[in-house]
Amino acid sequence: MKSLRLRHQIDVPTASRAWKARFISVMALAGIGAACFAQAPAPSMGERLGQGTFVSPNFILNLEVQVQAPDGSPLKSVAVVTLYAVSGLPISTATTKGAQARFTQLAPGPYYVEVEASGYGRTKEDTVVQPSLAENLLTVSLVPASFGASHAVYSHTPLLEPEAQKDLKKAVSLLKDGNLDSAQRVLKGAVKKQPHHPDVLYVVGMLAEKKGDLAAARTSWEKAVTDDPTHIQALYALGQSYLRTGDYAKAADLGQKGLELDPNSWKEHGLLSSVAFRQGQYAEAVAHGERALELGREQAANISIVLAQALAVQGRTNEAKQVVSEYLASKPASDHAEVAERLLTRLQTGADRFVITGMDTQPEPDIPEPSLSPLVGHWLPPGVDEAVPAVEPGASCDLKDVLERSGEQLQRVPETLDRFSATETVEHQSVDESGIASKARTFSFAYVVFISETQHGHLNVEEYRNGKDDESVFPDHFATRGLPSQIFIFHPYYQKDFEMKCEGLARQAGGFAWQVRFEQKKDSASRIQVHYVNGKRFAVPLKGRAWVDAVNFQVVHLQTDLRESVRAASLYAQHTEIEYGPVLFQKDKQELWLPIRADFYLQTRGHRLHRRHDFHDYMLFAIEDKQNIGKPKGAPEP
Repeated sequence: MKSLRLRHQIDVPTASRAWKARFISVMALAGIGAACFAQAPAPSMGERLGQGTFVSPNFILNLEVQVQAPDGSPLKSVAVVTLYAVSGLPISTATTKGAQARFTQLAPGPYYVEVEASGYGRTKEDTVVQPSLAENLLTVSLVPASFGASHAVYSHTPLLEPEAQKDLKKAVSLLKDGNLDSAQRVLKGAVKKQPHHPDVLYVVGMLAEKKGDLAAARTSWEKAVTDDPTHIQALYALGQSYLRTGDYAKAADLGQKGLELDPNSWKEHGLLSSVAFRQGQYAEAVAHGERALELGREQAANISIVLAQALAVQGRTNEAKQVVSEYLASKPASDHAEVAERLLTRLQTGADRFVITGMDTQPEPDIPEPSLSPLVGHWLPPGVDEAVPAVEPGASCDLKDVLERSGEQLQRVPETLDRFSATETVEHQSVDESGIASKARTFSFAYVVFISETQHGHLNVEEYRNGKDDESVFPDHFATRGLPSQIFIFHPYYQKDFEMKCEGLARQAGGFAWQVRFEQKKDSASRIQVHYVNGKRFAVPLKGRAWVDAVNFQVVHLQTDLRESVRAASLYAQHTEIEYGPVLFQKDKQELWLPIRADFYLQTRGHRLHRRHDFHDYMLFAIEDKQNIGKPKGAPEP
């Protein structure tokens, strides 16, 4: 059967002996039938965040949200409906079935909902769940989305240079050992090399904070966030610092920004729980505290004292006792254990009303201090199975529908992808055994991809850099080609090759996505990637996880790992992280979903590398002009 192959080709000699492995990742786009996967949908019903406060089996009130198109007819497409407390706390998320979403067992009071659906603007409506009505009804009418109304913000922070990495790693080690003066001397080298890198600024702030200069620490963290608005460690450090000094409004604002970046951050939920508790917003403290414990488990245990007190103030004494007892069973540090024991004694007295007193306050910190570990972790990111990201409780997933709709989006790719070019910036780093880059290079290409269906069931894929289909344009004879095309795992031609499971609805920055885990079937040879060593061909089985936008069914993020190492080919580890996002073309009034960034990590015998591909400055061009695209002006030679 005729097919076209996308290749990742590597040719790397070594000084000691001729190590010459040609690594070719093959995307064989052949005609195979669309797969049929099924996961029966359950009734779509919301549950928490605020379980026990806003949602409880003790409540008998329900809310039904009916979603309408602009003409007043029931919405035919799927919508994502989120129920919020008036404070902005997200309580529950549901997807519509027959244009309706239902939330049950709610406490009476004011709420609001937000509705998102493909082709429509995000719509907010206030509502009140009436105590006298068992069934409450809210109708939401959507309006068409304005062109280019909202777009995600992507960070293009460069990788740390090798020497800066070495200095930063050594400085962090000295900081952890409490050797502040030595850490400061070492850190000067990293500051000199990359003074505006957010990781450098973050560690500078950590040093200042440990030396007692909180103002200088905040200045460094604020600079880090200015240079990289997605630097969640710096955001958390700032929020935690304002919590400690009693500026709860600033701490809450920073905590909310952190949750927008990572809705499943137990640290940010813990921060917001602690802030809400100190502001007397006990329902919010409970909701965020419960979520922090659910996500962080033992790591988040110190929030238990805040959670227990917030529960007790609301009359939920038995739940508070259980929280404290479980906390004591985890054997916390002695000062925390003393506070917990005093609190448990008070709860067991059976007083009619629990009142917060100074003796109950948790010793600092009741949330963890900012961490240095993420900056000096293992060079290879965690695998897809090391931790399953959290999903929203209550939102049912129809896998068959998700695969059909995402497949439909990919089937439209040939209609658009022969009409764009981009500048591709590549950062290449060879990594030594300690996880530090030993050498690094940055270079740019004029990048063009043509994907077309030559006949039914056959896709033709071509990839050009600087007008060439030639691996020699890469440094070190190491070519990474076709990485963004891993998305075709979700094309109907390829779904059949993978076992897929929808893990649920995940919160993503700015929206929601269906979280799907996939793994190459044991009885299906890989048609996505193969590995060549000295002319020998080895199939490379993959596994991974993808996030499919719950509104438009575009794949927004993709992770892949090796299902198992390919030892015969000396391929021991491989990991990819690929982001896709909307690119707005003002001239043609088009919005296309295209690759934004791809990170590629590889470990073979004696070799480790990290390569980052950033795609930017997209342009549409006429088909007849496609042979006239050359190298970007000023682009360095590889």
